[in-house]
Amino acid sequence: MIEVSVPVRIDISPGWTDAEPFCSSFGGAVLNAAISLRAKVVLAGNKLISSLEKIPSESGLGTSGAVRAAYLVAVAPSLARNKTELIKKVHEFENKILEEHAGLQDQAAAIFGGVNFWRFSSRKIERKPLAKRVADELEGRIALLYTGEKHLSYNVHKKVYSSRNYARALPKLKKLKKISERMFSSINKQNPNWESFAELMNLAWSVEKTLYNGIETQRMRKLRARLGELFLSARATGAGGGGSMIFFTTKEKLPKLKQALKKESKQMPNSCLINFRFDHKGMIVKRA
Repeated sequence: MIEVSVPVRIDISPGWTDAEPFCSSFGGAVLNAAISLRAKVVLAGNKLISSLEKIPSESGLGTSGAVRAAYLVAVAPSLARNKTELIKKVHEFENKILEEHAGLQDQAAAIFGGVNFWRFSSRKIERKPLAKRVADELEGRIALLYTGEKHLSYNVHKKVYSSRNYARALPKLKKLKKISERMFSSINKQNPNWESFAELMNLAWSVEKTLYNGIETQRMRKLRARLGELFLSARATGAGGGGSMIFFTTKEKLPKLKQALKKESKQMPNSCLINFRFDHKGMIVKRA
């Protein structure tokens, strides 16, 4: 029996640029964090069984990429020896075999764990871990809410990257890449500039919303309007259009923000506050 468990992720800076054709043409960049919600895949005999534990369905947390990485390793454990190549294998499986429009960041976070700034291109994948001291502070300033609205990221990706829309989206994608780079550089230093980080996250969301008119839902707009005094910035995880939201605030306001989000979630069907820690273990493979 082989058991493979992997964490899902939150993308702290905007994603999008880790997908084709932008990634190969211009290179993608994203800051993301693996979190303590884990998916598990077990291969027992000829049966492949998956479990999502407490992960909401279609939550915008990169579950599909994480689970598919676990599937591949459960079936072919030797793939786990080269983590970077495994990221590419999952990408090939999702895009060429399943014919979905998926990026690279989901399985990257699941395989490596931790809080990392990623650069993706057709030639190589680069990982820059965020300093542990800064990652710990960041963890203490983020709240995560599942909005209760399901989404399928590859559906949104297909619309943004369609031949009809891609040319119009290209300048915005280039801007999002630069914002991701600036978000990382603003905090990956001795004295993190959290004010600049928050401003950049808000700027990112203002750009992301213009990629496709369904990215920000009515629930998301209401949450931002009602709770604006409790957070510094907020954005949807993944491709938006439902799924989850992260809220960045001060350490002092985080408890009150979580309390308010929990109260709001009771008014939204299927919504819930997700308690989490950053996961620094990444993929874990066990044999029995």
